[in-house]
Amino acid sequence: MRSIALTFGALCVFSAAALAQTSGLRRADGLEWSPAPADLPKGAEVAVLFGDPRAPGPFVVRLRAKAGYQVPVHKHPDLETVTLISGSGRYGEGLRLDPKAETFIHAGDFFAAPAGMGHWIAVNEDAVLQVTGTGPWTIEYLDPRDKARIGQQGAALD
Repeated sequence: MRSIALTFGALCVFSAAALAQTSGLRRADGLEWSPAPADLPKGAEVAVLFGDPRAPGPFVVRLRAKAGYQVPVHKHPDLETVTLISGSGRYGEGLRLDPKAETFIHAGDFFAAPAGMGHWIAVNEDAVLQVTGTGPWTIEYLDPRDKARIGQQGAALD
C-alpha cells in the first residue's frame, strides 16, 4: 500500500509562542487556533497546548472540527491518545473503513491507538478532540485514494 508520512511541521504553521510553552496554565478561551496541517483533511483547526508536534518529545494539541469532518483510515508510528472534549462522532479500528466496526463516541470518551494500529474518526456534531503523542507526529493513510485526495487538498493550501 502506498502511504504518506509527513511531519506536522513541514506543512503546518503554529504560533511560536505556543510551541515554546513547556509549562503553565492554558485557558480554553485563550487558545490560538490555526488551520490543521495539510496532511490532515481540510476543514479542521488545531491549537498546541504543550510541546511541539514537529519535534521529538511529548505534545498535546486540540483539534476542532465541524460536523461531517472525517480522518480516513490511518496509522501513526507512535502511540496516540484522544479524548473527545465536546461534540460527538464515530471511531473505528482496522485496516479498512468498516461502518459495522464503528463505535459512537461522546464528550468525555477516550481512545488509545497503539503504534501501527489502523483507525479512523468521523465527527457527527461540531467537536473538539484533545490529542496526545510523541513527536515528531506523522500520519500514514492506508488507502492510496485517501493519500491522493488529501494531498490535493494540501496543495491547495500551500
